[in-house]
Amino acid sequence: MFAIYNIQGRRFRDNLENLKRVHTPHSLNNVNLQRDVSKDETVIIQGIEDEPINKKGLDAYNAMIKVNDRTPIYHAYQLMTHPVITLPLTLSLDAAYEIIKNQPFNQMPVSNSQLQLVGMISLTNMLTFMDTVQNGFVPGTKVQDAMTENVITADPVTDIRRIANVMINYDVTSVPIVNEQDHLVGIITRSDLIKAMIKEPPLSLWT
Repeated sequence: MFAIYNIQGRRFRDNLENLKRVHTPHSLNNVNLQRDVSKDETVIIQGIEDEPINKKGLDAYNAMIKVNDRTPIYHAYQLMTHPVITLPLTLSLDAAYEIIKNQPFNQMPVSNSQLQLVGMISLTNMLTFMDTVQNGFVPGTKVQDAMTENVITADPVTDIRRIANVMINYDVTSVPIVNEQDHLVGIITRSDLIKAMIKEPPLSLWT
């Protein structure tokens, strides 16, 4: 199950096939931090207290595929990084840059005052707001000015193969994991998928 979030909130929630109908693919048209941000008042850490798994959905999925005792990685919750650091909409780009550049990834989720996912911001987004004369960002620009909206997310029990499909077809390097209560509980990156392919238990890509 996938969803799309923007500044107005959730605007879509359905399966991958219907996602492709409403949002055309591009092809067709535990946090490992480099700095301690736990005391940084400019960031928000989410996905700590939430129960990420819909037990009924998980049981139904496992019954369908008849998993054995040596369970491979099938679901997003088994692979996702959590908790997740998010940046506030009103944070300045200067402050956002200082945070992102010290992380092991080049983009971060953006949340509003209600801690709801509203966008993603990357270093690439931020570069469009560089003031080459001042050798810095355009004064007064904030995260909300540079972020990308209409973020595609996945449920915690979403099949990893479908998340890989979204990454390829929509040319995204990460997919936030959001539960049925619209709480951001984790995030999966392309690096996470690659690392999982070389670890035990095996990542189920072909079965």
